[in-house]
Amino acid sequence: MATQQSLIGTSAVTRELLAHLERVAPTDAPVLVRGPTGVGKELVAREIHRLSGRDPKGDFVAVNCSAIPNELLESEIFGHEKGAFSGAVSSYQGRMRLADGGSLLLDEIGDMPPDLQAKLLRVVQEGVVTPVGSGKEIPVDVRIISATHKPLESLIETGQFREDLFFRLNVIPITVASLRERPEEIVELFDHFSTAYALQGDPIKLNARSMSLLQAYQWPGNVRELENFCRRLSALYPGENINLYELPADFLPPQMMSLMGAEGSAGSAPASAGAWDAAALALGEVSAAGEDEDGLARVLGITAAEAPAHVALNEASLKDRVTDFERQLIEKALADANSNISEAARLLGVKRTTLIEKMGRLNIAKR
Repeated sequence: MATQQSLIGTSAVTRELLAHLERVAPTDAPVLVRGPTGVGKELVAREIHRLSGRDPKGDFVAVNCSAIPNELLESEIFGHEKGAFSGAVSSYQGRMRLADGGSLLLDEIGDMPPDLQAKLLRVVQEGVVTPVGSGKEIPVDVRIISATHKPLESLIETGQFREDLFFRLNVIPITVASLRERPEEIVELFDHFSTAYALQGDPIKLNARSMSLLQAYQWPGNVRELENFCRRLSALYPGENINLYELPADFLPPQMMSLMGAEGSAGSAPASAGAWDAAALALGEVSAAGEDEDGLARVLGITAAEAPAHVALNEASLKDRVTDFERQLIEKALADANSNISEAARLLGVKRTTLIEKMGRLNIAKR
């Protein structure tokens, strides 16, 4: 019997993702799932398997290409014969054959060594696997789902990833949005994880001010960080109604502490966000408490010192400053991307459709 849906969230972003998965899951085409670390790429892969119709006849099998030493990865994926190498005291099917009839997730595919990429390419092309120490090709019926947080195109340019394999795996591309792109789901996810990790009785709760802080924080570790946060508080304060502003600093992420007006201690929230934070908020890049100068510099390749003078805090209204600064950010991103909207959206950390909508609202023409 098929398992229940594992993806949590009712935002427009997640609803769009689920609708897309329902369309593509029934095919046998390879899928490449992309997104930052901790965003839930494996959950997306499991959902594809669940919706594919392969669930009753085959298993979902996952292998993390970055977690297994290179010398063992080939055997782990493709299997081996007895005596194929030192320590091979018995034969092993390998995860590719264990997933026969089902789906195989190759997580962190960008870390797969080049020699194994060539062997994987043959499996994708021919549907056969050759165990280590064997010359026999064994047919397999496997839906290949790959996942990565790395830019594979950059790895191709440096010779670390095969371009032909990329095209074979990227038949159906899926991008999973970071948690800061769907902040409305933070409450849902907090409730879900708090219930899951309730040791006894009722799950933990947050007061209104603390929940607002939770939504303002940008969660650089994404859903995984939020899950671990809920697990920690559930273990320390089971069933309690928690005020985050009263907790010891060691229990909270350092960046969350900074939102509380603190250097090592909880306090009142800052009176207002800085100009860079406000500009990033307008783009949907970060939440109201925002990202620091270093973070924005990393995304945009500019620093606060290079910001236009008209965003000084003592001039114009906040709305005008945000609008003007947003225009500056978009125009710089378009210039750096040579007017490629998809690349500009990637630089800004927003969806392409979001950038197009903002360009229309700000009357920014593609050059």
